[in-house]
Amino acid sequence: MSADPTPTVLHITAAPGGGVDRYIRDLAHNSARRHLVWHVGPAVDVLEDVAAARFLPLRDISGDEAGAAVLARWLNAVGVGIAHVHGLTETCRARLSALRQAHALPYVVTLHDLMFLNPLAFDAPGMPEADPQWIAGLLETLERAAAVIVPSRFIHDVAGRCLPGLRVAMIPPGIRVAPVPQVREPPAEFDANAPRHVVAVLGAIGPHKGSGLLDDLAAALEGTDICLAVIGYTDRMLMRGWVVPGRYYVHGPYTDDELPGLLAAYRAEIVLFPNRIPESFSYTLSEVWAAGITAVVPDEGALGERVAQHGGGWRLPAGFAARDAATLLARLLSTEGAAECARVKSRISPLDHERIPTLAAMAKDADALYARFALKIPDAGYSIDARDALAPLLAANLDGFVFRKELVILAAEVARLRAGAPDEARIARLEAYSAKLEHDARTWTMKLEADIATVKAEFARCFAENRVLADQKAAFDQLPEVVRKFLLKKAFRARR
Repeated sequence: MSADPTPTVLHITAAPGGGVDRYIRDLAHNSARRHLVWHVGPAVDVLEDVAAARFLPLRDISGDEAGAAVLARWLNAVGVGIAHVHGLTETCRARLSALRQAHALPYVVTLHDLMFLNPLAFDAPGMPEADPQWIAGLLETLERAAAVIVPSRFIHDVAGRCLPGLRVAMIPPGIRVAPVPQVREPPAEFDANAPRHVVAVLGAIGPHKGSGLLDDLAAALEGTDICLAVIGYTDRMLMRGWVVPGRYYVHGPYTDDELPGLLAAYRAEIVLFPNRIPESFSYTLSEVWAAGITAVVPDEGALGERVAQHGGGWRLPAGFAARDAATLLARLLSTEGAAECARVKSRISPLDHERIPTLAAMAKDADALYARFALKIPDAGYSIDARDALAPLLAANLDGFVFRKELVILAAEVARLRAGAPDEARIARLEAYSAKLEHDARTWTMKLEADIATVKAEFARCFAENRVLADQKAAFDQLPEVVRKFLLKKAFRARR
């Protein structure tokens, strides 16, 4: 066994990606501790060793006394001293219960969003109503936590109203500010048709992020010299291209480190947050400010709270309409608004750590909680038989969990393309699925064994670099024969 007595942290999450996954990985990569992640999935759970990039599928152990005994031996073998819970779904709470039945493990909880108020918090626009029955079901889990972490004063205050007496610690999510952004060029089709002013919208924009507003906003900006550039994609447009020529453009998926360069490439002067549901903090707002760009945000939630406290932008009423946003943007980007924009922008500093919390501060504050509450581990780290200790809980494989519908369709489409002449409809379908696959590679990688993750990343790289059908076929042909056969076999089996 290792003589290192530092307790390991076991994270429990049902999030397939996004801000929650980023938060966990930021903690893991900026900590001297060992971090494991228990990914709670719809078909099978996956245990990840972050540093070692190892993924182990787990079978269901709910109500299994023998499984609890195995789990207890494994927790001791790897030196887990504390759990960090990132979701309050019934499945996450069931996994926490199984852990605590196996071992009297202390735990902390992070309230990442408003789902502690209502499990349907993202199903309708506006501030979700508190569900007393749901909150009552969470109360014991929260009250028994060694600490409850909130990301913002907004979530702190909401929790205080709905969970009176609950003690919370506020740790804002931090980012690492890149000193020099990577130089990027805008797509030629955008550069050739874009008007003078560009307003950016960032990320994966679904209904709760305001995708339904964008078409109306593009129409409301008709007659101005302003266009919208979605650096990311929407639930209505996955592929790169103009939605409304000269008025509304979609870039497609990007990685976090590309964002500063893309903001510069698209000449974004303002970033609009069209959110329909209050945000709990927003990594994206921090990244916008780190790039020295101003923001227009809804007044509700942490977005409005942060702009009210620090400046750096303008606030629109909660639930604002497209016409409200268009009127404000047209004023700010007019000759008359130039002085106001310059004044607000001049007050943004990437070195203002109150405005833009640092990754180092976030990791330090979380680690202080781990150090305070974790069990003391006299002999932590993998023992020679630690993997063997977990072996009875391992599932046979990840089939049906890893190979989701999009990957099967993509593989089948590639097979058809290899057999026949290309056409525009097939190109469009393949581009749509390749864009979605790139997103899935970012949000589901933690669910895969290391070799599967590598294959998916290779697909994302090849398809991003090859946007015409002939090049995509060539990219597929360049993959190892065993990988091609593997994917085609999976597609064939799924279609039977």
